[in-house]
Amino acid sequence: MQPRYPQRPHIHVLETISERFFEGCLPPSWTTRTTENDYGIDRYVDICAEQEASPLEFLVQLKSSEAESRGDTEIIQLKVSTYNYLWDKLQVVLLAKYCEETNEAYWLLLKDVPEPSQDNETFTIRIPKTNTLSTIDWNEIKKYVNYVSKGKLEAWRHRER
Repeated sequence: MQPRYPQRPHIHVLETISERFFEGCLPPSWTTRTTENDYGIDRYVDICAEQEASPLEFLVQLKSSEAESRGDTEIIQLKVSTYNYLWDKLQVVLLAKYCEETNEAYWLLLKDVPEPSQDNETFTIRIPKTNTLSTIDWNEIKKYVNYVSKGKLEAWRHRER
């Protein structure tokens, strides 16, 4: 009789594929790290400039599916509590969904997600399929992260005075 071993379900394989795809789309000098306790943050992305680290970072909520959604948008279901948690973070949050069928991921900044009703447990986010991760302009993301970071630091400095 052959020994039996634990099974690795396809959903775990798909998660690994989506993580590798996401990391493969980043500029080579940028780094990512995971979190031990996932309350909606799957990745921290550190923005580096060539060989120099920077204090800039953003957070990523990464979803995946085997098939893509129909129509012009990709759909993510998110818990309202997760949205609230991510919204109240100081860092910029990028949502991404990888689709195995097309081997593509789609992205949206959390700032562009309409606020959900607090009466619901979950809500639907629609990401335009024109927002492909493979063609994202990371310089624009970096500029936005820098803008938000500077604004929050300035607000904090003025508060202390």
